[in-house]
Amino acid sequence: MVPRFVLAAGCVAAVLCLGLSASAQSSGTPATPAPTQQAAPPAQATPQQTPQGGLAPGAPPLQLQSLPPDAHTPTPAEAAEEQRRRAYEMAMRLAALQARWGPQISTPGVAISLVETGRTKTPQGTTQLTYQITGSGFRPGEHLSLVRWTLGESMKTVMGDIVLDAAGHAVCAEPAPVQPAAPNAPAPPAPNATPTAQATPAKPAAPPPPPCTQTMKPDQPVEIQAVAAPGEAIRVALIGADRSNGAAASVVPFPIAASDKGCSLEVVLAMKDADLDIVQGAGFPANSTIKVETTTAGQTQTLDSKTNADGRVVFAVLPGQQGAPSGDTTVRYMGILHTPGEPAPATPDPACAPAVTFHWGQGTYKPQ
Repeated sequence: MVPRFVLAAGCVAAVLCLGLSASAQSSGTPATPAPTQQAAPPAQATPQQTPQGGLAPGAPPLQLQSLPPDAHTPTPAEAAEEQRRRAYEMAMRLAALQARWGPQISTPGVAISLVETGRTKTPQGTTQLTYQITGSGFRPGEHLSLVRWTLGESMKTVMGDIVLDAAGHAVCAEPAPVQPAAPNAPAPPAPNATPTAQATPAKPAAPPPPPCTQTMKPDQPVEIQAVAAPGEAIRVALIGADRSNGAAASVVPFPIAASDKGCSLEVVLAMKDADLDIVQGAGFPANSTIKVETTTAGQTQTLDSKTNADGRVVFAVLPGQQGAPSGDTTVRYMGILHTPGEPAPATPDPACAPAVTFHWGQGTYKPQ
């Protein structure tokens, strides 16, 4: 089953524009211009003769095998296979972006966290969750913008003019004063002025987000309110006004997780109805390749994943089955992968066997 990826492209494009990390720098070397050659006077120019047939002197004659091939029209099966391939690649990129949401894409030394402050039942029977944001590492008094990434939607900049108070809580601030232009700044060009060859058109600046004072009072704490389904993550970020720094955080209020003897597996929704999921594991041997099985309707697949130095592992799962609108998938840890002929790892196989089961398919997304 090919999952629905209509919104995935928007999510990917949005995250590329965030600019959360300030560590990327351009290292390109300016190209050296080629030396300019002076053209010969018209009187000395000799017109180039083109022989019959339109070929330049010394060029090989045209042959049938040198002609470009005719354009191939894909068959319906080829078109469907190409669609599945692109959907799979987009799914992997989307899952990788969501799995990295947090310290991995935050500016070094900058961090935020979500602190739950309340749960109330709505008239619809769902649970409304309320969170406040705390942070550290930002410049004192720095005005920040709040970004939210809701499941199934692209990222949105919700509001601006947020600051951290003395206790590190995100609060609303008065809009930052507009900085006057420098006294010696060059005057803008006349409306009908002709641009010179050296002039480079300025890239239009992105419109600023709405100030928090449109919906909040100054010094009021910033609150995140949401409902969530099992396995759904609530993702937020605070970005500096010049977009040179920022931090991201997420929390899963209703986890789909299982643990056994120090090892754990957790399923996080990457798309609604669990068409795409992220599996996060912890407590496994560091820097090892582990075997994981996924079982759906009696059909089992084996995945090999590499743990990091902290014994954590992250991988994506596409649980859908051809012709099945919904189903259940179980993910279980099956031990360390031992390569024949290589020495046994220093860390023995852990005596744990966590397994987690989740429901997927049409109509399975239900906020709690």
